[in-house]
Amino acid sequence: MSQQIKEATIRWIFFDIGNVIMNDDAAMAYLYAELHRSMLRKGLSMTFAELLEEREAAIQKTGAGHWSVLAETYLGAEGHRSIRMSSAAFLRENYLEYHNVLPGMASVLRELGSTYSLAAVANQMSAAESALEASGLGDCFDFLALSENIGLNKPDRGLFSWALMRAGCEPDEVLMIGDRIDNDIAPARAMGLRTLWFSAPHREKGTPLGDEYSHQYLESQCRRSTASIGPVSAEETPDGKAHSAQELVEEIHRLAASA
Repeated sequence: MSQQIKEATIRWIFFDIGNVIMNDDAAMAYLYAELHRSMLRKGLSMTFAELLEEREAAIQKTGAGHWSVLAETYLGAEGHRSIRMSSAAFLRENYLEYHNVLPGMASVLRELGSTYSLAAVANQMSAAESALEASGLGDCFDFLALSENIGLNKPDRGLFSWALMRAGCEPDEVLMIGDRIDNDIAPARAMGLRTLWFSAPHREKGTPLGDEYSHQYLESQCRRSTASIGPVSAEETPDGKAHSAQELVEEIHRLAASA
């Protein structure tokens, strides 16, 4: 697709998984649908559209953690804990039904793997590993640093430190690609990694739309999402940006060439 960069200073590329490699919009639609059903069982008379309005307001106010904020608000601490555990168990067993490989990303991983060492550094359950294998992408990565396996979650720098130690490289030899400024770009930049903010348009991510819940959630996601929250300071500003698999390759080679 594009010529390889010889002796590039960038030796490793660390990928987030959610909304970079695997689209998780369907999983989030499921979580919000389960929250709404639980609210109805509790006797709360709120439509799903109204709940999604609350979601968008929560993202604007607090950013990440909006689902947990709303679950605790409407179900209480115990209700939140219960739905979180049951939903996680369901998604762990049905991971690939609610996550799809983003269009073009499989070929991009294989192209980049011929020039760079690749790893995944992600807040993910361990089921993501078998899902990558089942999708034919398991052999694209030298290793996976999954939060459930490591016991650390981004933006904790410990997860990045673990990955750097496993890779045996210096921070400035790594490019971190993520969809969120708070979880991916800011902590990686603070540790000296180069960064690329990947933000694919929600309608172009191949989200499976199985029911009315998922249709409504996609519309809400297009209006406001955590991935759309940009940097607020120079320290959070990524070195590059991309909105598609093709742009991602072009930006990576641009950054490598300018190193």
